[in-house]
Amino acid sequence: HGTSAGKGSWDISLTWNPLNYFNQGQSYIVFGYGLTNRLDIHGYYSHKKRENSNYYGGFFYQLLNSKYFDLSTAIGMRAFKGNTEKHIFFPQLLYSVHFTKKTSIAGSFVNIKKQENFKSNIGTAIDIFLMQELYQSKKINISLSLGLFNPVLWEPKESDWHPTYSVDINFRI
Repeated sequence: HGTSAGKGSWDISLTWNPLNYFNQGQSYIVFGYGLTNRLDIHGYYSHKKRENSNYYGGFFYQLLNSKYFDLSTAIGMRAFKGNTEKHIFFPQLLYSVHFTKKTSIAGSFVNIKKQENFKSNIGTAIDIFLMQELYQSKKINISLSLGLFNPVLWEPKESDWHPTYSVDINFRI
């Protein structure tokens, strides 16, 4: 989503495909750490039932921070476990539309290129999700996200979009 973790804070999103129950499901962890109020290092590790795991690392910069709308960009690289293929994620456009302090719609447009030929475009992955805050304290926020993902490297079975969910945790240090 388009909102920075904030200086000294961790954002962690967890999704679990219990016992690999969902054939096209994956378990993953997405993380971000705020170097400043607008600049994060971020990444993920993803495990799929039938494919090699993959991981990503990069930098995230929040361009716009307002009461109702956050907009960010990012650049990073994805690699696959047991495979030499690598992808550059650039450009990325990430957003959050805040309806209330606890409810937002967020998502991203991520252009994926082959690392060995930066001009070789694989496609643009898109996701959109509803994010609802469940708990907030001085040190932690917990939210639930439900959404849809339009992947580039594989085809969802039922439509162009694949359902997603995650538990999102923000730790303030």
